[in-house]
Amino acid sequence: MSDHNVTDYRWADSNELMTFLHVQLAEAINLQNRSLAAQLHETIRSVKQLPSNSCTTVLTSIEEDYRARMPYLAYLTRSRQALLGTHAHLERLLDRVQRNKLICKKCFISNCVTLFLEAREKEINTFINGFRSNCPTPDEKCRFVEQFLEKLYTELDQDEVWLGASDDHREEGYIAIERDIMGRIYSFAFYPNGDIDVERDKTFTEHVKQLQGIVDINHKAVRIRKMYRKEAPWPSAQQELATINAYKTPTDKLKCVQRCCFTIMNLLNMACASDQCEPAGADDFVPALVLVVIKANPPSLLSTIQYVSNFYGQRLSGEEAWSWMQFCAAVEYTKTIRI
Repeated sequence: MSDHNVTDYRWADSNELMTFLHVQLAEAINLQNRSLAAQLHETIRSVKQLPSNSCTTVLTSIEEDYRARMPYLAYLTRSRQALLGTHAHLERLLDRVQRNKLICKKCFISNCVTLFLEAREKEINTFINGFRSNCPTPDEKCRFVEQFLEKLYTELDQDEVWLGASDDHREEGYIAIERDIMGRIYSFAFYPNGDIDVERDKTFTEHVKQLQGIVDINHKAVRIRKMYRKEAPWPSAQQELATINAYKTPTDKLKCVQRCCFTIMNLLNMACASDQCEPAGADDFVPALVLVVIKANPPSLLSTIQYVSNFYGQRLSGEEAWSWMQFCAAVEYTKTIRI
């Protein structure tokens, strides 16, 4: 190689290094990283002072130093991977501990509430008899239940065992009381008209069962848009809705409906994100919810709507009100679908 070619080669190395440093400097200035920008300014100043043939020597030295450090870098990488694995394992253990702590807390609160209610067993039996015989209308039943629950909540706050309880513990206690009381009057509150409600639910369930073999994502009654058909018929949402009869309080049933609605909406929005389109709206959500209701077909669905509306309807607000309204609309629409 001639002296002229060697000079060009060294100049090219120097030029590429300066270009790289200036690019890094521009990025640091753009990110307003003043510390890095100052370091790069000093580096550029130092490189400019080097002889023309020194850049190649510097780069070669850096490369040799990097190769010499490679075993140590590999060791650091393996160590970091091991530490990350240990960290993930500890996080899983911590999650389990927190979960066990929550379960123990709920169990302890439940036992305390059980003792609290056992001391008022006679009063509760009087309430149940009054609920069955003295409240002919849904509004009267709802008001009667609310008054009795408020009375129990007040007595719980004044109970010696609960005097030092935190607000969260008291709230858990209120929930446990509601579940216990509503569980005792569930059959009377859920089927206020007795066999009439039972037969009505059976008729609707049979109607939906017949629809299951007819209605799919292409049916004209639902008309699911193509972009949303990837996850249809949304089995995870069906599972949420299928468990609704496992709960006996209107609050828990409403939360079950909320989880179902949120699951559907999240899946629809995921489909929108993958296709880079606008987020799903009510016109997209309701047909999907109708299909989920048909495929899940939980028993006693009409009585569930009546039960929640009677005993929780006045407290609906925000997202839960929106979810419940959409759910009721989907069920009403399902009634109109003809076989």
